[in-house]
Amino acid sequence: MAYYQRELAPNVPPLSARRPLINEYFLSAYTMSVYTGCELGCPYCDSWVYNERPLNETIAIPVDLPQRLAAALPKIDRGDLIAISALSDPYQPAEQTYRITRQVLQLFAEHGQPCLIMTKSPLVLEDRSLLQKMNERSLAVVVTTLLTLDQHLATRLEGRAPSPQLRLEMLAELKRAGIPVGVALLPVMPYVNDSNLNLRRVLHACAEVGVDFVVWDYLHIPNERHRHRINVLLSQLGSYPPRYYRDVYRDQATVNPIYRHDRDRELLQRCDELGLAPRAPHQLYAGKLSPRNEAALLLRHAAFRDRLQGRERLAHLHRELADAIFQGRFRAADLRQSPLYPTVGPLLGLPTTT
Repeated sequence: MAYYQRELAPNVPPLSARRPLINEYFLSAYTMSVYTGCELGCPYCDSWVYNERPLNETIAIPVDLPQRLAAALPKIDRGDLIAISALSDPYQPAEQTYRITRQVLQLFAEHGQPCLIMTKSPLVLEDRSLLQKMNERSLAVVVTTLLTLDQHLATRLEGRAPSPQLRLEMLAELKRAGIPVGVALLPVMPYVNDSNLNLRRVLHACAEVGVDFVVWDYLHIPNERHRHRINVLLSQLGSYPPRYYRDVYRDQATVNPIYRHDRDRELLQRCDELGLAPRAPHQLYAGKLSPRNEAALLLRHAAFRDRLQGRERLAHLHRELADAIFQGRFRAADLRQSPLYPTVGPLLGLPTTT
């Protein structure tokens, strides 16, 4: 059982600095954590890297976070979304006692602040009515991680987290309440949950629930300490020699481009067959974020599909345009090179004709 430590941190900013590039997975310009440390302690999580002590040993309870956030929110553009997705689960067991996440959401509701919450816990359902009000005024999205439907494997990968079935039921209830929901297949782990069969089963379950979108990315191994942790995990799962990951990672923090391209294409194909959006669809956030953020996301999401379908030059153009728009330094002449100009141009106050 984790040890709870109440703390005050008056000089610690409640939010990250504004991102230099918009987060295309979670729509966010800012991120924040509610608790420091996470009782779920999933062994693949790279949050272990940022803690000197075990991630799930001590949970810092930021009792003054709502006050710090209340002071910071008036300076945040309401068109910038804040993602509660960094380093720890906002609905881990500590939330049942301290309700810091609920206080944060109440502040977001008062300010009309768009947000996205990433959690594995059905405890979020206790804030369903609050999330409904937030989504009616601005935007409130709930995303859960789903790696596999195999309960045996799920227990080995994230034993203290609620089961995959409970998470799917949670999404279904939120969806019925009119709250946008997504699934993050994070991480895709080579030789563990990356088989075609596993990916198809996960995506099929998402389609049955009717999730609004799916995103995915690959296991991140930022340093040797985490590499050792992953090797230990692999040894507990089966006979995975370290050379398996040397071939896929080549001593880098993320997977090599050939592996990424292969799995990306498989996932995109399955999403298309099932009618699943492989990123948040425009209608989900249209009119709820700033026009610049909307335009940047549209272009970033288009670049993802362009790359996988062999339109590398167009993918490069769309990535560059997205980043320039988000940073407020784009040129209309450059934007006119994109086939998305008729959609993106009017968002930015440009004429539809050239």
